[in-house]
Amino acid sequence: MQQQDHKQDQRIHICIITPSLECGGSERNVSILCNGINPEKFRVSLIVINNSRPFYTIDNPAVELIDLKLAHVRQSLFRIRSFVRRTKPDIILSASNHLNLLLAIFRRLFPSGIPIIARESSVVSVNSKRAKWPMLYEWLLKRYYRSLNLIVCQSEYMQKDLQSHYHVPASKTTIIYNALRVPRADNMNQTGNSEANLLTVARLSPEKGIDRIIHALALLKRPFIYTVVGDGGERSKLETLVKSLGLEDRVRFTGSKDHPFNLNARPDVFLLGSYYEGFPNVVFEAMSLGIPAVAYDCPGGLREVLVAGKNGFIAGGQEPADMAASIEKALAHPFNRQRIADETRERYDAKQAVLQWEKLFHEYSGNK
Repeated sequence: MQQQDHKQDQRIHICIITPSLECGGSERNVSILCNGINPEKFRVSLIVINNSRPFYTIDNPAVELIDLKLAHVRQSLFRIRSFVRRTKPDIILSASNHLNLLLAIFRRLFPSGIPIIARESSVVSVNSKRAKWPMLYEWLLKRYYRSLNLIVCQSEYMQKDLQSHYHVPASKTTIIYNALRVPRADNMNQTGNSEANLLTVARLSPEKGIDRIIHALALLKRPFIYTVVGDGGERSKLETLVKSLGLEDRVRFTGSKDHPFNLNARPDVFLLGSYYEGFPNVVFEAMSLGIPAVAYDCPGGLREVLVAGKNGFIAGGQEPADMAASIEKALAHPFNRQRIADETRERYDAKQAVLQWEKLFHEYSGNK
């Protein structure tokens, strides 16, 4: 009976595939899209490779969640193909790097009349260097990535990276900025004491560069409190580094928090140490609360977000002294916090992002 109802359903059918709904930028954007999409015009089959530890919930009646309960993305190919052949969605949307490449390599296993759209969440040429076999991964990208119907990038930098490194035609790429979900924060009117209140929200892994932020903070001349929200394999190393620099009373690790910006007092500056960022979600979450940011320069969309003197500063070099100087500069700068919040919320409004996706789905479904 359900299959018959689906045959009579005139809504555009989108099959979205994601590895999980755990805490993460890609997963967050999938949840925003699924929860925000118009249930009168679209129905969504959300295939989750493994949904054993969901952080995000889906409550849109237009979305059917299918948990494959598999350990690895590579195990999912034939399950996905079987589902697509049985249900014949109008569009397939892949939402992770490994899934994107898997579907690109095996594009011919799927009906040619069903467009496959990939949402790219990283700078591909940088991310490929982290693969187990970088040279093979790079070759596969150059050979197969162009077989996708469209790749949705988060920034101009990512788009140009695909075109220059992998010869993906410009007609097969587009940009939809990540959707902003303004984080909960009950402390924006509460200022701390004379100490500078500094914050980072990040996974504690090497590419996030928390260690080089800590080295920079050791050079500050003023008192400060630095709060690091997040967990990961680098935590013990970072705690050891803090002790070696004598910063135990200045640096706090809170672990992961559902509301990372909901602290005792309003942060003065948000700090980013990443070595690369496709699009720095957490930076514009901070800015949506009127918090300026200071970051090490890195490949990705950072320069499309941070404007010197307007909503933060980018360090002039890669040394801790460069970052320390930029932090001092930001703490002394008269930022208009309300303007930072208003402009960020307007530019990255979640409703506008969902509308862009809906427009894209209409175009690639043959205007069903």
